[in-house]
Amino acid sequence: MLKDLKLYYIYSSSGTKKTPIDFFTDCLTNSEKFDMGLGFFSSAGINVLSYGFASFISNGGIMRLYINQYVSEEDFTAFTIEPKKFIEDKFLTDFKTLYKILSERDEHFFNCLSYLISKKRIDIKIIIPKTGGIAHQKFGIFTDRQGDKVAFNGSLNFTANALMSKNIETISCTFSWKDIDSVIDYESQFNAYFNGEIKDVDVFSAKFLTKEITKSFPAKDIKDLLSKEEEFIKQEKYKRDDMNTEYVPKFPYESGPREYQIEAYNKWLEHKCNGVFAMATGTGKTITSLNCVLEEYKRTQKYKVLILVPTIDLVYQWIGEIKKFCFSNIYIVNGETNWKKDLTELKNDIGWGIDNNFIIISTYASFKDTLFQKLINELAKDDSMILIADEAHNVGSKGVLECFKNLTIKKRIALSATPSRAFDEEGTQYIEQCFNDSPPYCYSFSMREAIDKGYLVNYLYYPHIVYLNDEEMDKYIYYTRILLQYFDSKTGKFKEEPEVQNLLMTRKRIIHKAQDKYKVFEDIIDELHLKQHLKYCFVYAPEGIDYQTENLESFIMRLKSIVDQKYPEIKTNTFIGSDKDNKEKLRAFAEGKIDMLFAMKCLDEGVDVPRAEVGIFTSSTGNPRQFIQRRGRLLRQHKEKAFAYIYDMVVVPDYRKTSNQFYEMERSLVKKELMRVAYFADLSSNYNEAVENLSELLQHYELEISILIDEINK
Repeated sequence: MLKDLKLYYIYSSSGTKKTPIDFFTDCLTNSEKFDMGLGFFSSAGINVLSYGFASFISNGGIMRLYINQYVSEEDFTAFTIEPKKFIEDKFLTDFKTLYKILSERDEHFFNCLSYLISKKRIDIKIIIPKTGGIAHQKFGIFTDRQGDKVAFNGSLNFTANALMSKNIETISCTFSWKDIDSVIDYESQFNAYFNGEIKDVDVFSAKFLTKEITKSFPAKDIKDLLSKEEEFIKQEKYKRDDMNTEYVPKFPYESGPREYQIEAYNKWLEHKCNGVFAMATGTGKTITSLNCVLEEYKRTQKYKVLILVPTIDLVYQWIGEIKKFCFSNIYIVNGETNWKKDLTELKNDIGWGIDNNFIIISTYASFKDTLFQKLINELAKDDSMILIADEAHNVGSKGVLECFKNLTIKKRIALSATPSRAFDEEGTQYIEQCFNDSPPYCYSFSMREAIDKGYLVNYLYYPHIVYLNDEEMDKYIYYTRILLQYFDSKTGKFKEEPEVQNLLMTRKRIIHKAQDKYKVFEDIIDELHLKQHLKYCFVYAPEGIDYQTENLESFIMRLKSIVDQKYPEIKTNTFIGSDKDNKEKLRAFAEGKIDMLFAMKCLDEGVDVPRAEVGIFTSSTGNPRQFIQRRGRLLRQHKEKAFAYIYDMVVVPDYRKTSNQFYEMERSLVKKELMRVAYFADLSSNYNEAVENLSELLQHYELEISILIDEINK
């Protein structure tokens, strides 16, 4: 009987002795009448009630249920109130769609529902407000054979996640033997709606729905239903036991954090929990920062975290790592989620004294939202909250930077292989202010250290010179002549004039789209094919259209077609930011189902590609952050990878055809291009071979790679 149960006034999926699923299972198995106002009639709507539904039926239970006119919340968003016939047609269409994706537990619930319908022990009605909108109450009353009653009300969603602790949901309960007046109020409210006594509400019979349910789910014997329910309860017990263990935060690997990851946490503590982790791409910045969260949790039993990332791809990559640590209550903030509602409820829960742990992952774009700024500062009133800014150079961009000025989170970690913003000294300085840090930073772990200690693989570097053709040289010389008047040979720099940047960009595009790249690219793939290395290979392609082709083909597709035509047995694909299936492409690449992946800028920031062995850089960049991160993509460890191989196209003017009057200017520009070569050659396992490939170029411009390396190290 209900009165004999140990019932609580509040049930929450977090922080209380019992969860909502315990409440519904206990009450269903001890009741013979159940009235419920539900809302949406999705499979997730009430299927978790199946854990006690068969027992309720075997007790002779009868049920009254009202729902709104939509199967799901998505339907409500998409449609307005329509005539009754349309509602029936639309509801049944959606129900049939729903039927196709039901799980075994979903089917069990509908089998129980069908049994009640066949025995005429359930009455279902549809409630529609006349003024528009939906019936969205979630409350009900249980009654046992002695007439004792339990009423409940709350914000919970009747879903597996809601009732079983992954989401934080709360319901409040009232008992007739302690507060009969409140229970009577609940009953009166339910009856008024169900019987059509509310003047602003229309009530429709749901016979069309009950007919469809019995047709789709022929009634089974009660013994079969009880047997299936017992099976689910056993499975649930095992799952609960696993969850109780699983969701205690812990380090994901038995070996524990690496020595340098422990050192990073200690350095962060010494730095008053504020600082930059300048760690080489591939050394585990994500795990290092989450280990800081874990260590703080061990100390305080709290984790409240905001993680900022530049792309949606990185959002989901972070989620994977967070789950390995068994952190839960993850909120995603981007244009695809209902974060405003979710974070408002989280704020309200905390305001009511429900102290919840949580992790919020936001893109930098969504971070700038005015409401998000307000909510996050409300949540940050707890001094234990930690901010992790991934690819932290993004903090220096104007919109994000302005938001940081008002951010109240005190504990902060900036993650970046390249914290400095190229060509933006002011932005770099502000990043350092935001994290109260400056070079050599709170914690640094260089690529040299990572390679020497075996955390990244060794690599071989092969630079290939690309020369401008006659037409390109003519254009290059034309713009060079104009630029010459702005060039200061004493300083080796251009004057700061507005037109200079436009001229430099125009000339840069000539180099960027040099036609000789295709010939050099073909030479490289021929060499790789001969060595049987055209697998686990990615190609960085220039952006834009190649106007030299008859059909205005994009550079990335023209490069891809070279491989497709010469070596049709090689499986190729593209990785472009607008593609929706990029995650699947990376998985296929890692599994060897795609041999070569052609990418543009979207692989620059944070995307993990541990299986990549060969990189062909056809897209020259003078931005250190880009080429350092691109190299880091290749050096991640994999059990079947001993070495990585980098093929780099170095585009230069054909110095055999240029006039001496351009020498100093050309030397300055070639030197900038060779700075990337110096970065790559310095740590390569074939340094001498790499430098030898460029000996004539270096000799002509009187440059030495070793001197450039010294400049970099300074």
